[in-house]
Amino acid sequence: MARLSGLTAGPPVASLLDVDFYKFTMGQFVFRLHSGVRVRYRLLCRTPDVRLAGLVPAEAFRDALDAVRSLAFAPAELEYLRGLEPRGLFGDDYLDFLRRLRLPPVELEVRDGDLRLEVESTWPEMILWETLVLSVLSELLSRAALAGAGAGARAQAEAVGRERLEGKIAALRGHPGIRFASFGTRRRFSRAWQFGLEERLAEALPEQFVGTSCVASAFRHGLCPVGTIAHEVFMVGAAAGDGSDESIRGSQRRMLDAWWDMYGEPFSLFLTDTWGSEFFFAAVGEARARRFRGVRQDSGDPAAFGERAIRWYRDFGVDPRAKSLVFSDGLELPDILGLEARFAGRIGVSYGWGTNLTNDCGVPNYSLVVKPVAANGRPLVKLSDNPAKSTGSPAEIRRYRRIFGAAAASPRVPRY
Repeated sequence: MARLSGLTAGPPVASLLDVDFYKFTMGQFVFRLHSGVRVRYRLLCRTPDVRLAGLVPAEAFRDALDAVRSLAFAPAELEYLRGLEPRGLFGDDYLDFLRRLRLPPVELEVRDGDLRLEVESTWPEMILWETLVLSVLSELLSRAALAGAGAGARAQAEAVGRERLEGKIAALRGHPGIRFASFGTRRRFSRAWQFGLEERLAEALPEQFVGTSCVASAFRHGLCPVGTIAHEVFMVGAAAGDGSDESIRGSQRRMLDAWWDMYGEPFSLFLTDTWGSEFFFAAVGEARARRFRGVRQDSGDPAAFGERAIRWYRDFGVDPRAKSLVFSDGLELPDILGLEARFAGRIGVSYGWGTNLTNDCGVPNYSLVVKPVAANGRPLVKLSDNPAKSTGSPAEIRRYRRIFGAAAASPRVPRY
């Protein structure tokens, strides 16, 4: 366990590869098809009564973000992306764009006692910022919490993290059928901690730990980078049409078809809840259900979602065991064990394990997100199977609920 002992701090982010893999698949998608769309991101804290300016000095945050802006892709990093399977996944046109990329500036200020962060640019130029902002902020929050806890606090936190990780490993060894990936880049305890943790998982559970969303960690440790698509593709896609109700209602299918045309089956995992999963299951249709390899659950009740997905496939005469279901909503070990007991053998189930894997060292966790809030000047909306994860103005949320037939529901506070 030496790799998780006495870790040096270093910068929170030291490479532009240090983002979730789907930032590259989405990045190429928008570079080729939506390069002129201007998008605005905003940092949001969904944990009630938390004022980030009281936890992290704005100047320290700004300095760390400026350091990220100074980064560029190294030739070896671009060659790594070029060599990923399937061969030719990332084309020369996109890799040349990444070679020339310099991230746009971030707007950061303290307003009403809280941090306000936004960034706006063309979509492909700024799409990497989401993961980078959150990784930086998450590590700075960890450092601030430890700085206020006295001498030896970091060593104590690492000891707590090691003990909890080894407990997870021992439990998972008792369930060898479980397959999981690390999805915790954005809310990790630290960069060094995530890298060491994922190296340990690869060593201890080589048949169960299937990869990481963190491309920099995958590059360093020879792991499989995993991920396909996120909500922002559908959120921005809805605004990229003519703005009519009809155009917005049809945008999900248009974006899915364009995604399939670019990537085909290897990266065809549905993310269902941008406009509510019930609309998705009603509207996507049999042909897409048969083509795409599976679904990812990211909000709401995971057990209810799993049962709904199985019924959906069976209604089309599709054997659910031939499809994938990835659970990825705030998972903790008991959740994984319970879901595995319920769904193993009924559908091809796996797990994207986030904050509770990469930030389980006894420091506070917060539900932080960076979401697109506007595209070409139009306001954006994300609905959700958990309304606490919805974003957008109240008026636009009401409009989108009407367009997609999504009823209001009681929110569950996100765990991360």
